[in-house]
Amino acid sequence: MDAIILAAGLSERMGRNKLLLPFGESTILNCVIEKAKPFADRIIVVTGHESNLIEASIKDDGIIFAFNENYKKGQKGSVLRGIKESIDDFFIIPGDVPMIACEDICNTIALLKNASAARCFFKDIPAHPVAFKKENREKLLSYPGPIKNYLDEIGFSRHQGTIGSAFDADTSIRYESLLTGNPDSSLL
Repeated sequence: MDAIILAAGLSERMGRNKLLLPFGESTILNCVIEKAKPFADRIIVVTGHESNLIEASIKDDGIIFAFNENYKKGQKGSVLRGIKESIDDFFIIPGDVPMIACEDICNTIALLKNASAARCFFKDIPAHPVAFKKENREKLLSYPGPIKNYLDEIGFSRHQGTIGSAFDADTSIRYESLLTGNPDSSLL
């Protein structure tokens, strides 16, 4: 199983690189990487904006870095860049969800036993991770629309996850809420 962690964005709503902000004893991005490790044979971190700072912040020699030169065009390009590096079944997590629970990842991956794709939800909010069997790789790489539409077309299994599966650090207010350890769901 490969983990694709998205770390290429501009952090425009935050106004600074949110992935490098402190969280616990590490950074937001490193917390996400640590959560993914038990479930992945390979960790692929897709970089773009401030890629040199992102790579320098990661203290793990086993990480595979994939640079998305078109990171300014949006998240789909980063997803596709990560998929290009994948060689197995894979799951995708944005690098800004440090409170994602291990159970969110475990339960999503478990759904792949009986489905081609799976997604975690928090209440009715699409959340993370999103997981795919490798048979989807080439189809995803050539799919013209959003990944959400691909999922709707092929059908997928879903489960209810924790608030951490949906609560990202997109703004200063959300980041402060994450630091409390009990994020405010009204901010979703």
